[in-house]
Amino acid sequence: MTSLPIRFTENLRNFDIALEDAALNYLMSMLEVMSTSDAAPDIARVRESTEMFLDDAEVDPQRVDEFYRALDAGARESKQPSQASGPPSDAPIAPPVATKPLSAVEARRQKRAQKAAAAGAAISTASPSAEPAVVATSQQSRFHKETLSTLSRDIDMHTVNISVNDLDLLVDAHLRLKEGGTYGLVGQNGVGKTVLMKCMAEDILAMPNNLQILHIAQLETFDESATALASVLEADKKSMDGLREYEELHAVLGADSTAAVASRSNTPRLNVVIHKILLSRLAATLATARQLAIKRSGQRGHEARQRQVHLEADISPPRMTTEIITDVVDKYALIDLESKRATARKILRGIGFMEREVDAPIGTLSGGWRMQVALAKSLFLRPDVLLLDEPTNHLDLPAILWLQEYLKTEVDGVTLVVVSHDREFLDNVTEETIIFRDKTLIYHAGNFSDYVQNTEEQRVRKQALYDVQEKKRARIVGSIQRNIQQARATGDDKRLGQVASRKKKLDRLGMEKTEDGKRFKVSYWAGYHVSARAQIEIDRGVKTASLKVPEPEPLRYSGPVLTLKDASFRYPGQPNDVIKQFSMDIRPGVRIAFLGPNGCGKTTLLNLLTGVTRPTAGEVYHHPRLRIGYFSQHVVDSLNLSRTPIAEMIARHRGVTEQECLEANGTGVAFALVLYDAPHVLVLDEITNHLDMGTVREVGGGAARFSGALVLVSHDLWFLRGLVEGEGEDEEAEGTRREREGNLCYMLSAGVV
Repeated sequence: MTSLPIRFTENLRNFDIALEDAALNYLMSMLEVMSTSDAAPDIARVRESTEMFLDDAEVDPQRVDEFYRALDAGARESKQPSQASGPPSDAPIAPPVATKPLSAVEARRQKRAQKAAAAGAAISTASPSAEPAVVATSQQSRFHKETLSTLSRDIDMHTVNISVNDLDLLVDAHLRLKEGGTYGLVGQNGVGKTVLMKCMAEDILAMPNNLQILHIAQLETFDESATALASVLEADKKSMDGLREYEELHAVLGADSTAAVASRSNTPRLNVVIHKILLSRLAATLATARQLAIKRSGQRGHEARQRQVHLEADISPPRMTTEIITDVVDKYALIDLESKRATARKILRGIGFMEREVDAPIGTLSGGWRMQVALAKSLFLRPDVLLLDEPTNHLDLPAILWLQEYLKTEVDGVTLVVVSHDREFLDNVTEETIIFRDKTLIYHAGNFSDYVQNTEEQRVRKQALYDVQEKKRARIVGSIQRNIQQARATGDDKRLGQVASRKKKLDRLGMEKTEDGKRFKVSYWAGYHVSARAQIEIDRGVKTASLKVPEPEPLRYSGPVLTLKDASFRYPGQPNDVIKQFSMDIRPGVRIAFLGPNGCGKTTLLNLLTGVTRPTAGEVYHHPRLRIGYFSQHVVDSLNLSRTPIAEMIARHRGVTEQECLEANGTGVAFALVLYDAPHVLVLDEITNHLDMGTVREVGGGAARFSGALVLVSHDLWFLRGLVEGEGEDEEAEGTRREREGNLCYMLSAGVV
């Protein structure tokens, strides 16, 4: 018996009906389910489920009827038994089943559902590795200054628009960067800060040609087999490309790479090398020509497009082999490779690399040292614009302090743009703040803390103005209503004149001064407006989900709930202890922080406290009813990304209801899993990594209100001060501020606490 999906496909081919691949895939899966659930699917049910797809393909209704009659006839033929065991061949055939026509409402509802299903099938069949389509445009200047090399290193671009897969990130924004300025770019996660930096660095946005822009990405990728020295040298792409061309020619021609030798050694191998060099140079020249053709208009644009067409047709430029060889050798002579290596080595040693680490493969370095290699590139290259995307992630406190000092002293004259959620770091290295919010860019002349303080002052001032205005509005409206009533009762037309005067006064309510303190005038306010003055707009800020840490069950015990006594730990096969004879007591309500460089044993110590590992010497005691919540650095990696947040919660905690999952997931999936059991001791290992400032503030506030014990490892000084020292808490709030005598801060170094 032929299956229903196969018969349906054959009928489509016989009737010459072409459906989109996504719709066809969805139909095949749906018909397969129907054929497995029903032994003999009714043709009326099949037509009801599939007819809308034929209508979308604009198939004639008469052909649609013939299509389903043929499909029904094929189904009956496939169900007929063989001649040896079945009835005679002249048995009567039942007439086709008449299908009940759908009502207009049912047809529209079914069409919408099937279109949505087809769209979902298209999404599911799309390649997950497809690169998102990034489109970035800006207003072009009249004389195409973006395409010309000038002495100015300022960036001033109007009407900047950026979209990713038709999702707008920036709409008519103004991008303004002054030469030598230091800017902090802030905004919620996902608004498009990284995409904006990528558009600037990769020339997706029409940046000025004379600017050299270096982008150190949040997830900087390296060749794991390359050394730190080689990675820094690769930053100078022009010199390295010239060096590679010379090495390829040198491998063919030997030490005597001269034109005379080349003319006698015009072998096929040499031709391959010359052709490869020509193609790489032509590709770079063609890419530049395409950019100019896109950016320029008028006569200059016509000339640029003509050059682009000429280069596209010029696949094999008629240049002599000797000219190419001479050009490569001349460029190599100008590259002082030993001097560049000495400079790169000096920079790496200056930022803390040992001599053996300079020549060590990148794969052997930790995340903090890799970030220092990326920063060494900026020292080596000296770009005009340096873009740093989350440079402090995975850096320890000494490395953050080094980076902070480096950015303050070593980048004079370089325009610096930093994306970071470490408030202390951002305040120390930036002088201006760019707020990426509501698909636009807002500029503030000051660091982030100054912006927060100024915004709060403006909010309080405008709230007071708004309250006064609303009281005035209520009095005026009341006066208008009374005058109207009296005019109707007495027939006094003068009252109506007063009503008109009050209405004009009501229309003039609003901002009495502009943002810069000048008296408001209508001439300042361009465009069409429904009122005579701008209304008072209060900045409510970005709403961040509040975090509530559940209160633990009382243990009814006043002593230490967790104790380490002379605990040591050594990894198998290692000669030295990572933790050496450390003792501590953890009591309810205490705040304890561990600080130290990467690799000193902070995470190992937390694993001992939480029972993930056992000490090789010493003992660990804890209360028998003690519950510990451990947020490790890799807790997010343990999540099953194919599940929904609710499904992940139910899989981890059997018996939990969907409503409980919804309430818990307000804190984030990973943190909700840690907090679900209401722990008595909360252990947080680098929880602020990859969180935006609003979320860090909420996490800090929720942890500060937690009545249990808190153990922290973090390199965010602002976050640590708020929890350990209590900075930023309301001193008058009952139950919020705690006694700080028992709070401790431990320093780890080489296993010693």
